[in-house]
Amino acid sequence: MSFSFAFGMGKASLMASAMNKICLIPFLTLLLMQGALAQVSISLQLDRRQYLEFEPVTAVVTITNRSGRELTFTSRLEGTIAHSWLDFSMRDSSGRPVTKLHHKVFQRAVIPAGRSVSRPVDLSGMFSIGRTDNYSVTAQVRQPGIDETAYGSNSGHFTVGGGSILHQSPFGVPDSPATKREYRVVGFNDGRRTSLYVQVMNLSTGRPIATNRLSEYLTFVKPQIALDGMNQLHTLYLGNPEIYVETTVNGDGQLISTKYYKRAGGRQPRFVPFSDGKVVVSGAIPYDPQVEAANAPKARRASERPE
Repeated sequence: MSFSFAFGMGKASLMASAMNKICLIPFLTLLLMQGALAQVSISLQLDRRQYLEFEPVTAVVTITNRSGRELTFTSRLEGTIAHSWLDFSMRDSSGRPVTKLHHKVFQRAVIPAGRSVSRPVDLSGMFSIGRTDNYSVTAQVRQPGIDETAYGSNSGHFTVGGGSILHQSPFGVPDSPATKREYRVVGFNDGRRTSLYVQVMNLSTGRPIATNRLSEYLTFVKPQIALDGMNQLHTLYLGNPEIYVETTVNGDGQLISTKYYKRAGGRQPRFVPFSDGKVVVSGAIPYDPQVEAANAPKARRASERPE
């Protein structure tokens, strides 16, 4: 590093410059020490940049051991308070910390020298991400030992936004803490694609019981909705220009089944309800993408081609 001085510099300026040099030495030493101590690297990756309100937000944390020896990470208990070796912090667009719903304690992890481990984490289960906003999240790893060392990850940034409610169907669940519920079919564009979601809402609290992404869909064909005799929600929509998708979701928001269809005779597939409560798809033939892939003609090798 070189220093240049302006012509005619006085004693005060020279002394200040010398002091800057002296102060710079410990700073550089600290940086070198930090680099030497960086025995663990941690990275955080979000699967998307935009999420529907109340949709699970998942991050994958990857921890790499650069210490040259096997490392064991364990959580510790102080009285009744558990301190997890892996922790997260989150802030909203105003820089305010996001409230934690609970302090998750992660299980013991052993990482051999030079190896990495990855763990998916449901951030929406840990933090109160209950409103549309921009968020940033970081992960921290604490390496136990005589001098406990903490390592931080990169910041992951994501946005929570609202979608378009395409359908609402209230229904009841007797003998349940949430007796009054509602199905909501929601369309949401995450900046790359438009997907269809089903939410089950608790009408007493206004909070969702579950939010599930079904799949991408084409918006120029309106999804069809039907409830069967068991109050299960059936949704029929166009997944791509040739394939229709039928999904069935129960009253707790769990996806029960996914079926695929193709048009029959150029007709538009539609739901037909029966008096016994069943809902069937008419005007379509069942389609199995796995069977079609298995029966697809395979490319011949050059040696097998006829001359």
